[in-house]
Amino acid sequence: MKCVLIALGCALIVPLAQAGPPPAYLVDGAIRTAGAEHGDILVDGFNRLYVAAHPGVRFGLPVSGTTSAMPWLTYGRVLFALMGRTATPQELAAFEAENGVPPLEIRIAHTSDNPTEDLSYSLGIYVNRANPIDALSPGQVARMLSAGNPGGDYSRWGQLGLTGEWAARAIHPYGTPEYTGMGVYMQSTHLGSRPFAANYEAHGSTPDILKRLADDPAGIAFAAINRGNAQLKQVGILTESSASALIGTRDEVAAGRYPYGRYVYMYVRRTRNQPIDPVAAAYLRTVLSTEGQALIETQPRGYIPLNAQERLDELEKLK
Repeated sequence: MKCVLIALGCALIVPLAQAGPPPAYLVDGAIRTAGAEHGDILVDGFNRLYVAAHPGVRFGLPVSGTTSAMPWLTYGRVLFALMGRTATPQELAAFEAENGVPPLEIRIAHTSDNPTEDLSYSLGIYVNRANPIDALSPGQVARMLSAGNPGGDYSRWGQLGLTGEWAARAIHPYGTPEYTGMGVYMQSTHLGSRPFAANYEAHGSTPDILKRLADDPAGIAFAAINRGNAQLKQVGILTESSASALIGTRDEVAAGRYPYGRYVYMYVRRTRNQPIDPVAAAYLRTVLSTEGQALIETQPRGYIPLNAQERLDELEKLK
């Protein structure tokens, strides 16, 4: 296929079918990107890798912010949107209304196990330190947090096997609001898209959630991982494939064994009956390359690289 050059310098080659007005993500010849600020260090590294393979390409200052990233992408004003959560149903609906199809979602890393930094993180399940429960299965957690479970909802701690004064205690679930990143993740990934329980109490941040839980012996909550203290504990998670309870170590998350490990994503624009932008595809292959994933691993207690199968799965989406 014949190729032509567009306004990125003589190194960037795109198919002839792409000739015409330069894409809207080009600003004075530089590629504009968008996304969460916690990904800026990674994006800087990915940009350097990409430029090393495509001399002459330039990247401009990114548009910072998770909530603004998807609107910029919807109208093609950025090459990609980096997000530490999945796009919300509202963001996806707006994108599809404009473009006819959803954006392409590519996992680029696992979230961190370090909630003390300004990063996106895996989640933990917590109870008050007074609660004798030490481990729960994802199914048990779902039946406490949500309503309308096929096997019935859990509303009393006695349904989890606790006895004595605990048997009749009502379960008080806590977490983030349903339309936040964490709320959407829990509902779509673990709760079968069911609503939260009628007595579910929503708070806007992990510190607020755990502060409330510390005062409530009968509570259970999902929040940022590794935040146990003298007042509350993160419970182990029991799965059919694990011989012991999982706590969300980096190895457990990287292997895909910890149920509440999340991902960092890059979203790229698609339109109906059209392939994705070739520059976006090439950039994503850089991110998913051995060098790109090694870059992720250089962050101390930062994001966790994808495992080999995950990389293959994401690369398959680019074919």
